[in-house]
Amino acid sequence: MNAQFFVEATFRLSSRKVFVAHGRILQGTVRPGQRVMQPEGLDAPVSDIGFLLISIKEGRENPTLSFQYETEDQAARWEALSLAGKTLELEDSPSRVGSVAS
Repeated sequence: MNAQFFVEATFRLSSRKVFVAHGRILQGTVRPGQRVMQPEGLDAPVSDIGFLLISIKEGRENPTLSFQYETEDQAARWEALSLAGKTLELEDSPSRVGSVAS
């Protein structure tokens, strides 16, 4: 299944070697294991889905997509993509096609 995710901002959690994009789901269902097909350059599967509290007063949260990076160079390349304001096109990896989440 394909999905679209609009990125409002990104940040890095260096202590966990995680690159995080937060925003909103435009279409479909996002899940761990999906890969970013567009824009090119984010060369790792989604490792986790979470939520980022945007406003305590309003109780507003944004969904987050986390990507595990292996090297600082890889994280720097992802940051250089300047994903804020862009839409990620996500696609299930071949090993997940047809699988059912429990």
